[in-house]
Amino acid sequence: MSEAQQLAAAGGAFLLEPAGSRPIFAPEDFDEEQRSIAKEAQRFIDKEIVPRERRLESKEGKAAKEMVDVLRKACELGFCLVEVPEAYGGLGSDKRTALLLCEKLGANGDFSVTYGAHSGIGLAPLLLFGDAAQKKKFAEKIGTGEFVSCYALSEPGSGSDALAARTTAVLSEDGTHYVFNGTKQWITNAAWMDVGIVFAKVDGDKFTAFIVERDTPGFTHGNEEHKLGLRGSSTCQLIFDNAKIPVENVLGEVGKGHHVAFNTLNLGRFKLGASVIGGAKRVLAESLAYAKDRQQFRTRVVDFGAIGEMVADSVVQIYLGEALNYRIAGMVDARMEGKDHDDPKALMAAVEEYVIEASISKVYSSEALDRIIDRGFQWHGGYGFTEDYIVEKFYRDARVNRIFEGTNEINRLLVPGTLVKRIMTGRLSVDEAMANLEGALRKGAIAPMPADQGLDRAKWALERLKWIAMTVFQAATTRYGLSLDKEQESLVTLANLIIDAFAVDSGIARTEQRIASHSDSADGVAAAVCKVAAAEALDRGVVAAWRAIESMFEGDDLNPWAERLGMLSAHLPLNIVALKRAIAAPTIDAGRYALSDY
Repeated sequence: MSEAQQLAAAGGAFLLEPAGSRPIFAPEDFDEEQRSIAKEAQRFIDKEIVPRERRLESKEGKAAKEMVDVLRKACELGFCLVEVPEAYGGLGSDKRTALLLCEKLGANGDFSVTYGAHSGIGLAPLLLFGDAAQKKKFAEKIGTGEFVSCYALSEPGSGSDALAARTTAVLSEDGTHYVFNGTKQWITNAAWMDVGIVFAKVDGDKFTAFIVERDTPGFTHGNEEHKLGLRGSSTCQLIFDNAKIPVENVLGEVGKGHHVAFNTLNLGRFKLGASVIGGAKRVLAESLAYAKDRQQFRTRVVDFGAIGEMVADSVVQIYLGEALNYRIAGMVDARMEGKDHDDPKALMAAVEEYVIEASISKVYSSEALDRIIDRGFQWHGGYGFTEDYIVEKFYRDARVNRIFEGTNEINRLLVPGTLVKRIMTGRLSVDEAMANLEGALRKGAIAPMPADQGLDRAKWALERLKWIAMTVFQAATTRYGLSLDKEQESLVTLANLIIDAFAVDSGIARTEQRIASHSDSADGVAAAVCKVAAAEALDRGVVAAWRAIESMFEGDDLNPWAERLGMLSAHLPLNIVALKRAIAAPTIDAGRYALSDY
């Protein structure tokens, strides 16, 4: 089996495979060219964004469209051409490189969402579904910054339920154009756009994607929204009043707009995951700088044990976030190995394979960022509540990450929902794994906790967590059958178990690879991260699983599930205080997250 075949695991297969049983792409695997791109992006952020981020979010900076100027500088550096095929003037890079750029540019929320709406969701639909003429007309100009792009799916009455859109498109009598009527809501880059991907229903029911140009008669944008955060980005309505869209601007096929929307969102989700992990690294560094300088009771704030534990928790979340996001990018690229990277069907198939993992990335990373910001905010005390320190901006900007690209609730429902479909259609086989588990349970042959060597105990805890997740999954499908999709509380519990399993699995696989490839003083810290993550995930999983089956069954019906869960329930004994101190100490000394060097 080739390395690409090993990397290209089936979507969701991590639940059924032992940790470390196949290689994953990890940040330690970046080549020199990728590291060079990362350094260039970091220089751009440090020079062009951070010194003026307050100006960029001010009314004056907004009115002067300074963010557009910054975006065009990024385009000049080639950042927006990364995924554009070489045939259209781009670099044709892989998803790992694209994700790396998203992470580095995620250090500022305003720029990150502007860049993402322009070169991500505002460009991907063209690359995936555009014909040759559309790509030639729009893709290169978006990549070079000549055109600013946007993506318009949401409406005042349809956010998560995107297919309930009310914007209409009616073909003119002469067949030359569509007449658009309706309003799009929460559209990033709306006031600055030259071209946008807009969704409407043809004849009231055929959900379709269109390319809309700024000078279209009957089209305008609304006023800027007064937002809690991301004030440096543009967010307006797009308003269509008998707007005339040429028929050649249909993107893809009439009635197939859901393919455009959902494939774009799948790509956007794990890119967002990388972006917010980049933001989390900056939050940690900025907050550590304050906590190392500030003293209370003649002690640096950062030297208090309670603060050190928060530092360690932040490192754990960032390390696992890095691992799972780049693992996904590596799997997508592995699926494209030997295929034409400009072939949209091949790319869509590769991305669709990892729908579960993409949703996990979005949920895990956005919630990790929020927790890390909240901790850093706390270290600032009352000063965090003022505009004198940047942490208040981080706090404002981050909240929306759990809403756009599909709310975290929707993404949680997608995780087990997709798993059910994969199993029912035979794309993911769980029969053998569950038969082995049931056989071991009958014989009382569940593996005992191993000796405390390396990551053996962390892997044992992870295996228990996966078994518990699959047991809850079996219980839910037994109890609810085809109506499981209506039992959202159970689905959310399942999603949380699966999210934890993927995050810990990714962290362990990454750490085993780095230990095997080189000896580094940070490897011991990485191992400590995995032990803490596995132990805490197992503790959460055991409690959640009991609560889940107790909500599904009563009396005698509960007994067999309780017996099984009782055999699987476990606790990993650890001196977690000592481990977290070992994680926090080098981070505090470095003044930043220090488990990666790209």
